Amino acid sequence: MGTAIFTSLSEDDFRRMLKETVKEVLREGIHQVKDNLPEILNVREAANFLRLKLNTLYEKTSRKLIPHFKRGNKLYFRKPELESWIKEGKVKTQDEMQGEAITYTLNNH
Repeated sequence: MGTAIFTSLSEDDFRRMLKETVKEVLREGIHQVKDNLPEILNVREAANFLRLKLNTLYEKTSRKLIPHFKRGNKLYFRKPELESWIKEGKVKTQDEMQGEAITYTLNNH
């Protein structure tokens, strides 16, 4: 039988604490799933990893917009290359663009 713990937390505080705990457990679970993926992914694994529909992934491969390998009629993807591909799409913040403009101006004056 479990031990009952009484606390002076309000119901709202308890809900917040429980919500944060659940979020933390889910984050840890997601990292474990990502860590358990093999380095070489098939089409379904890559689509799940990227959260894309299969048709979208096939379109990106046929247009050579995403790094992939082909052996016969099978497509394969390297997880690190997909991660790099995602990072290449980073949108710069206003501060980053202003910093680059200032640096460019100072170096090319």
